[in-house]
Order: sequence, then C-alpha cells, then structure tokens
Amino acid sequence: MVAFSTRTVLLFTVFCLVFIQTAYANIFSQLQFIKISAPKSGQDVVAGKKLTIKYVMQPLIKNNVAAGKALKLDINFHKRSGNTLKNKVNTIAKKCPVSAKESKYVTYTRKWTVPKNTKPGSYALSFVELVQLRRGQMTVAETVKVNVVD
Repeated sequence: MVAFSTRTVLLFTVFCLVFIQTAYANIFSQLQFIKISAPKSGQDVVAGKKLTIKYVMQPLIKNNVAAGKALKLDINFHKRSGNTLKNKVNTIAKKCPVSAKESKYVTYTRKWTVPKNTKPGSYALSFVELVQLRRGQMTVAETVKVNVVD
C-alpha cells in the first residue's frame, strides 16, 4: 500500500483546483446561452450601411438539464487595436430580447446602421450577457471583430 504525505495531497489538491479554474476561465469568455450567428468575425462593413446582427437562444432545457438562462444582453460597438478593445464608439442595443423556449432554439435578428462618420479601421461588437445559473448570476462577454471599409 502506498502512503501519501499530507504535503503531497495538499499539492495535488491545489493543482486540481488551478486546473479546474483555468478550464472554466476559457469557457466564461464566451456567451453561455446565446450563439452569435452574424456578423462573422473579420467581416467587412461599410459606414452608413446596415449591419445584420443575429443570435440564437439556447433552449431552457438542453439534454434534459436546465443549467440556467440569459437575463439580459447588451451589444456595444468598440474601436479595437489587435485583440484589445479600445473606447466604446456606440451602444448598439441595451437589453436585447433574450426570452427562450423550453425545448426550442429561438433566433433574434436586428438591423443596425453603422454611423456614417465611422472612419475605416478595426472595430468590434461586444456582446455582454447577464446569466442566471443555479446558484447565482454572472456576466460574460464575447467579442466579434469587424472591419469598417470605404
């Protein structure tokens, strides 16, 4: 029989907790109950023209499990530099519709006009979701990169 020291067990426990926390950190950088269909990352948009924003709500019960639900979705338009968001240029929508059905996916579409005075360059749409989980709430965000062209 192998005997483990208290120090070995403690180090193993700390390692496991760090691993689990790292795994969940990657998951929470994405929206939990919403899938963004449009725009696609890297899409070119023209200032003064309409941009279609489309997202799909996950059913409230998926694989016989009710993990939670989206409470609120905000969409913002930011200037970006590489993968870093800079100043917010515009609020596209506050409190977008997020009602979901028990066992069906629900798709929402909205049109937004890119401001005419937007200079060509790198921009991003940030989707910020407030979610209700079984034991609490959390805010998660996902970013879609777009390029404003002439």
